Amino acid sequence: MADNQDQPTPMPDAPQPQQPEPTGAPYSSPTPPPPAPGQQPPASPYAQPQQPTAPGQPVSLNGQPVNPYGQPMPGYYQQPPAKSGKATAALVCGIFAILLSGTILPSIILGIVAIVLAVKAVKEAGKDGKATGGKVCGIIGIVLSVLAFILYLVIGFGALAYVAAHPDAVSVTNNGSSYSDASSYFEKTEDEKQAEAAVQTELDKLKNKDAAFVQKLATDLDTEFSASSGYSLSELGVDPAAFAQWLLADFDYELDGAYTYSDGTGTVYADVTMRDAYAFASTFMTDAQAFANSVEAGSMDEAAVKAKLGEQFNAAMAKTADMTDNYVSLDLTKKDGTWTVDEDSWADEMEYLFGTI
Repeated sequence: MADNQDQPTPMPDAPQPQQPEPTGAPYSSPTPPPPAPGQQPPASPYAQPQQPTAPGQPVSLNGQPVNPYGQPMPGYYQQPPAKSGKATAALVCGIFAILLSGTILPSIILGIVAIVLAVKAVKEAGKDGKATGGKVCGIIGIVLSVLAFILYLVIGFGALAYVAAHPDAVSVTNNGSSYSDASSYFEKTEDEKQAEAAVQTELDKLKNKDAAFVQKLATDLDTEFSASSGYSLSELGVDPAAFAQWLLADFDYELDGAYTYSDGTGTVYADVTMRDAYAFASTFMTDAQAFANSVEAGSMDEAAVKAKLGEQFNAAMAKTADMTDNYVSLDLTKKDGTWTVDEDSWADEMEYLFGTI
C-alpha cells in the first residue's frame, strides 16, 4: 500500500478545443489552426519583409530577395525612362519637310533638322516610334527637294531651248492686242528694231546737242522761267541757249527694251544720264531767297536786282556738278509702215527731264 501511495496519480488528458464551425462567407479564407507546441506558425502571404539577420544579407519578401539600396532585383517592374520631346519635334519637322519639298531650300533645312532631332531623341530616351518616323520623313523630304530642283532645271532649260528655236512662237495678249517682249527673245522683231531706231534718232538730238533742238529747249526754258519768276532769262542777262547747252553737257542714254503691238502702237524705254536740273534749281532758289531777304536788296533798284539775280543764276550753274539717272518711256505710232515718236509723249518726257512745258 505504501508503494502505491508514493506514485503520482495520473492526470486526465486535457480536452482538445473544438474547432468552431465556419461562419463566414463561403469564399472567405478560413482562419489557420494554431500551431502545435514547438512549431513555428506558417508564413502569412501578407507578411512584412524579414530583416536581414546578418550584415550584407538581402531582405526577402515572400522568399524573394530584394536589394533595398540598389536597383530592383530581376523579375520586378522597373520605371520606364522619360520620353524626349525631341522625338515629337523631329516628326513635325519631317512632315513639313515633305509638304514643303517644292520650296527646295526650306524643305532641305527642315529635313536636316528632323534627322538631327531624331538622333538626339534616341540617345536620350532610347528608340521611339516618333523619332524613327521623324528621321524617315526628314530623309524623304530631302530626297523630294532634290528631285524638285532637278525638275525645275529641266523645265527651265527646256523653255529656254524652245524660245531659242522658236523666237516668234510666243505672244502675249493685252487688252486684245498681241505684242512681243524684246527682253524675252534673243532676236528682236523688225517692228521693235524700227521703233528703237525712231527713239534713238530723237535722243541723239540731245546727246549731240542738235542746234535746232538746243534752240527749242532754250526757248522753252526761258518761257518757263518767266512764268514762274516774272523775269525772263534774257532780262537777267542770262543766255537761254547757254543754259540749254549746260544742261546737255554730259547727256547720255541707253535703250532698255521695245514693245510693239499689232494695233500699230508701241513703247520704247531708255535709261538717261544728265545734269541734275532740279539740284541746280534748288541751289539758285536758295541763293535768290537769301538775297531777297537781305538789306542790300531793299536798297537796290529793279535793274540792279535783275543783274544780281543773273549773277546768282550763272553762279548756280558753276556750283552744280551733280549728275542724275532718269528713266523715260516714249510712245510710238506706226503710220504708212514708219514708226514715229508721239509728240505729246515726247513733250511729257522733256518736261520731266528739264522742267519745261
